[in-house]
Amino acid sequence: MVRNLTILGGDDMFPYDDLEQDESALYALFFRCSHILHRRVGARASRQRVLSLLCRNGAMTQKEIQNALGIQAGSLSELAARLEERGFITREKDEQDRRRIVLRLTDAGREKAGMSERVGDAELFCALSAEEQVQLRVMLEKIVEAHKAWKRARGIL
Repeated sequence: MVRNLTILGGDDMFPYDDLEQDESALYALFFRCSHILHRRVGARASRQRVLSLLCRNGAMTQKEIQNALGIQAGSLSELAARLEERGFITREKDEQDRRRIVLRLTDAGREKAGMSERVGDAELFCALSAEEQVQLRVMLEKIVEAHKAWKRARGIL
């Protein structure tokens, strides 16, 4: 049950006191958007997320990527191996800490990441203004943080 939720509407902010009746509609809409995102990005969504992250941030350790994307260590290791096989990244031991693996984009990986970002972001979120995109990001981050807090409270994270 959710009560006293404040919803942003341009410059106006208004309380929405009875979200309970619309909760199933909210879930349905959220899952529909999730389905659209998955279909637009395709089955290789994790690959694109890693490439895009490396494109934005430069070289990163596997642990940094794992934390940023919420990917399990084993899954990321398999994904990194596939990306390396396809020539999109290189994996090297960190010079300062040989236990850490650093991932870097190759030219092919940079090109692939750039193509996916131009197509995905421009087409997918064009229905939202820049301000609405910021609002959506803030709201989604709140949901993710609430989930993390829920897991921490139960000793899962």
